Amino acid sequence: MAQVVLENVYKSYPPRKGEGVSSQSQTSAKSSDKVDSSQRPEGVNVLRRINLDIADGEFMVLVGPSGCGKSTLLRLIAGLEEITGGNILVGSRLVNNLPPKERDIAMVFQSYALYPHLTVYDNIAFGLRRRDGGESVNHKGSLPNWAENLLVETTSKLPRGLRYISDRERAISDRVRNVSELLQIEHLLNRLPKQLSGGQRQRVALGRAIARNPQVFLMDEPLSNLDAKLRAETRSQIVKLQRQLGITTIYVTHDQTEAMTMGDRIAILNQGQLQQVASPLELYTHPANRFVAEFIGSPPMNFIPVQFQAPQIITHNQFRMTLPEIWANALQRYDGRTVILGIRPEHLIVGVPATKNLQTTVELVENLGNDSYVFTKLINDSGTTRTVTNNSLQVRVPPEKLIRAGEELWLSLNLDKLHFFDPDTEEAIFPKSLTPVLPFQPLANS
Repeated sequence: MAQVVLENVYKSYPPRKGEGVSSQSQTSAKSSDKVDSSQRPEGVNVLRRINLDIADGEFMVLVGPSGCGKSTLLRLIAGLEEITGGNILVGSRLVNNLPPKERDIAMVFQSYALYPHLTVYDNIAFGLRRRDGGESVNHKGSLPNWAENLLVETTSKLPRGLRYISDRERAISDRVRNVSELLQIEHLLNRLPKQLSGGQRQRVALGRAIARNPQVFLMDEPLSNLDAKLRAETRSQIVKLQRQLGITTIYVTHDQTEAMTMGDRIAILNQGQLQQVASPLELYTHPANRFVAEFIGSPPMNFIPVQFQAPQIITHNQFRMTLPEIWANALQRYDGRTVILGIRPEHLIVGVPATKNLQTTVELVENLGNDSYVFTKLINDSGTTRTVTNNSLQVRVPPEKLIRAGEELWLSLNLDKLHFFDPDTEEAIFPKSLTPVLPFQPLANS
């Protein structure tokens, strides 16, 4: 087991022949912190200034939208991609220039990557057999490895009693059977991958990684090919296995449900940069910026631009309310200016007509059985004219609350659950009594 440390990691690719650097890449490079010119990546910037400490035995989840660089970061750690700048340490070793086989890392791919012509047993044993000298198993063979391998190969098609089985092969067999029992696939060892279901194939891929007993597990969206029920079952199995084995695990996904339910901590990436690193609950309750607030949570957080008036008043064309005193100091510098109000769907409550409540019209209702999601739009009622605005709000209501499309709802806000964001930087504004969780700040293991 080992700690993984990423220090100021950059990754860029040269532009294709005949293509210039995209304006987005140029802008991002300019906006990022100053870097030594020898380290400044050129071309298409995929990752910028990644600083991350992953504790020994921690389950770290990398999450973000497609194209944010999370899989690329995983491949850099594995050694499948060449780093552009910075350092990667596994344990106390700097692994920047080490080939993948020397990093003592096992990777589980999205596509399983099983050998179709090998049985489940041979797929799990493959990595053990390819290790030089068989370091992963204890054996006391009297013959050199090359001689034992030759005897094993030449006698493999003979009847079982005539085959040569080395001490090393016996140790590998014990390891494979222990892993298969752990994953409950011992009855599948003689099958080929084409004879397995998707969930069984995924467990074989996990078994191949576990058998090597590496210092670090890397998992690149391993559940994305499974159906919803099987994904939930396998998700819980992976978490139990990781806790049982205690191996440092870095798990990549774009599914926030996986991230929230599996990770000790979550690192959120967007456009190649870390946005926030924190425990799941910390991300949900104290997002560092608008992107994190919108990305974490389903349905996502609602956002409304409002005017702040000192000491504690916010106004909008459709409503006016007094904030709790806790916000008075935090918002003083925005007096007379616009701020972005954020409120999660479960913190909007169906209420009664009032100046402080929001008048809306219902556009769509999704009944899920345990919850209902109501999609609404704000109504602008000036007394003489009444129009539906483009400001959309999503509300989570209990299933027994019968609401139909076309109805009008008055929504009240839970004032203890408000969020505010700077309209220019989109960074979160925190009350003085809260400690802000800043981007790139590594937190203690939850």
